[in-house]
Amino acid sequence: MPGFRYADDFVVCFQRKPDAERFREELGKRLDKFGLEVEPTKTKVMEFGRFAVRNAGKRGERAGTFDFLGLTHYCGTRKDGKGFRMKRVTARKKFTGKLKIFKEWLEKARIMKTKELWEIVKAKLRGHYAYYGVTDNLTGIKRFGMEVNKLLFKWLNRRGKRACLTWQKFCEMLKRFPLPEPRIRVKMFGNSAN
Repeated sequence: MPGFRYADDFVVCFQRKPDAERFREELGKRLDKFGLEVEPTKTKVMEFGRFAVRNAGKRGERAGTFDFLGLTHYCGTRKDGKGFRMKRVTARKKFTGKLKIFKEWLEKARIMKTKELWEIVKAKLRGHYAYYGVTDNLTGIKRFGMEVNKLLFKWLNRRGKRACLTWQKFCEMLKRFPLPEPRIRVKMFGNSAN
């Protein structure tokens, strides 16, 4: 059917590579019966898990990563340095895309009264932190918050006389009218694993 797109993304994990390859082949056949197909550029079988880092190192490579639901998933270890744990960080493409969207909104919204603008910025940051604030991604959401601050400073500074708002004044403004603090909202593993 021309004009229809299906975007049901999913990740399937197998212990053995032959099982994963067989699943991929069978999935293609099954979807074909309904006139659907797997997008080849977005479909792959990759090694991931507790042996992936070691095996990739033997080949002189880095363990593979994959993006899913806006997060890059990668192989890591628990906080104590022992044992495998899957970790996540905001996907680079999503990070730059979200900043671009914020910048475009800010360009249109900078004529708003500062109080109204500030409330919307707070809501946007709360939403971003709520979605991307998962275990291991504190650096990612802090970085996003810092970039938003830089954009806010830049655009608020353009409102008045040239360079009327110094960075110091902006920081004082942030102290008086704080924006939401980036923090982990979703703990994927109990307190001991963070």
